[in-house]
Amino acid sequence: MLIASIAIFLTGVQMNLKDSLQKIPVTHVNLSFYIETEKGTKVRAVLDKMRASHRKCALVMDHGKLTGIFTERDIVAKVASKGDVLKKPIEDLMTPSPITMVSTLTVVEASRLIASTPHRYIPVVNDEGVVLGTVTYYAIIKYISDYFPQEIYNLPPVPDLFATARDGA
Repeated sequence: MLIASIAIFLTGVQMNLKDSLQKIPVTHVNLSFYIETEKGTKVRAVLDKMRASHRKCALVMDHGKLTGIFTERDIVAKVASKGDVLKKPIEDLMTPSPITMVSTLTVVEASRLIASTPHRYIPVVNDEGVVLGTVTYYAIIKYISDYFPQEIYNLPPVPDLFATARDGA
């Protein structure tokens, strides 16, 4: 979906954007849409921290190593269905061993990876496995729109849509 949107966008915009996105590493995108929490932290404390930080994703760490991810989908699916889980440790509800991407991927490669998974947040790690952040659809779209603001912000919702009949009184 994101790839198709980018392809449609690129047909009307300079092709150097496409070339750039195939060379620019994903680390140039805003990767700050997450919080970190330690393994063993109670679910309520993680939710409070997420709410206070206005984040929908928590990376669960164990002595600096990524062990899991807890997102707004987990909140809806697990917290709502399992009742009183707020006092349990976060590892009882997190998704263990999440999919990650290496920081050397390009923006195009990152968008393809996101499109191929059902996940909205994918942690980005360096060669040593150190977490650098999380990449999201929103971050990629925002990066593209910041790259070409004139072209993006001036586009009508459907660029090639024309009225075939007069409308109104």
